Amino acid sequence: MEQNRLLSPVVWGAIAAQVLAILVTLGVIDTGVSEALDALAASVLQLLVAFGVLNNPTSKTDF
Repeated sequence: MEQNRLLSPVVWGAIAAQVLAILVTLGVIDTGVSEALDALAASVLQLLVAFGVLNNPTSKTDF
């Protein structure tokens, strides 16, 4: 049984992480910490986006 990519929770997590990363980078969401920690948070969110983009939900054996 193949899974639809748009129904994958990993894809939706990547979309949410991308939106949050954009909002943190633009300063819409103020984390209340230094700019260095804002950059770190944005970097972690971008790693989550990369994982979501590289994930293949249609195959159980491949990444």
